[in-house]
Amino acid sequence: MPVEEVTLTAKFKVDLTDVDESAISEICRLFEEYEEIVNELLELAAKNHITNFVELYHARYRELRRRYPALPSQYIVTACRHAASIYKSFMKLKRLGMCERNRPTFRGRAIRLHKHVFRLDVEGWRASIALHGGRWITLRLLHGEYHDRFKGMGHGGAQLVLRDDGLYLNVSFSQMVTLPEMSADAKIIAVDVNENIIAYGNDDFVERFETNEGIIRTRYFLKRRRIKSKIRGRELQGRLLAKYRGREWRRVREIYYKAVKEVIGRAEEIGATVIVMEDLEIHKEDKGSEELNGRLHRWSYGRFQRMLEYQAKLHGLNVKYIDPKNTSSICPVCGGKLNPSPNGRRLRRCRRCGLEEDRDVIAVKNLIRRYYEEHMDNKNLPKPPF
Repeated sequence: MPVEEVTLTAKFKVDLTDVDESAISEICRLFEEYEEIVNELLELAAKNHITNFVELYHARYRELRRRYPALPSQYIVTACRHAASIYKSFMKLKRLGMCERNRPTFRGRAIRLHKHVFRLDVEGWRASIALHGGRWITLRLLHGEYHDRFKGMGHGGAQLVLRDDGLYLNVSFSQMVTLPEMSADAKIIAVDVNENIIAYGNDDFVERFETNEGIIRTRYFLKRRRIKSKIRGRELQGRLLAKYRGREWRRVREIYYKAVKEVIGRAEEIGATVIVMEDLEIHKEDKGSEELNGRLHRWSYGRFQRMLEYQAKLHGLNVKYIDPKNTSSICPVCGGKLNPSPNGRRLRRCRRCGLEEDRDVIAVKNLIRRYYEEHMDNKNLPKPPF
């Protein structure tokens, strides 16, 4: 049976009452220097259009080691990776017309920790972090019953995050899970993710979970835009923007949790062993419309898919991604072109065979068919004439 690794990030608040003033000063110095390094690398990346970590590393590593001799070298290597990833994401936003600046700016609120500068004692819930001059500091992590699930898992890298309410440590944990063998007669649930609706099911049933994410995202986008136009104080504006960004994500995340629980529960109820989803990376391409690009950028379908994939694998379900092209525009029966139906806004009608169906049902059925074609190579399935 196949074995796969699943990862999950756990967040801990650091107990700073257990840390002396000199250690806190060293941590602040670490944040300051890491911010300086990443911003310098971002300036270099923007000037020379560098999105590759290796190129950025070779261009500036030796000079940075000379200027920051007391800083563990792994922080500089990690900063190169961090800067390359930030600039690469920034260029994607530029291509989508979502950013007017010439280069990104790193605010210095997070430090990526490689395993060479980070150690974790899971039993005692303490973390050790390398500081300047080879010195290490041990931090006590506040935890609850939720964190006990991670005791049997392996851990990788981490991220030290500075927030207004304190210092946090985000740790990546991993666990090996055994999944059932893939077979042509396996029961499947296909999941079609849309802006406001998540449709899931197979040829026997299709159910919908209303997220209204597009509506929620647009409301918060307009709220942030009003804050930017009316609040002139930079500090107050920043606090308000952060407040509403956090509130928006918490609201969407809660909806995602409910949707994932419903899909997983339905899969277990019918004995499904495979969950099929679309590879929606295609939606990151420029659509030629600033409004549409903005909506697609605000829509965090990737986070939902990662949450569903993680939970699915923990429950012993395989997860497969397929090409999303034309899943809502071709007939799942004959492969003909679908047109809007005069009988309803969400209905589609095939001009070849006359099928009339809700577009979510059509998408789910096309996902099922394409799964067999791409992953099972099932010769017994009737092939559509396209």
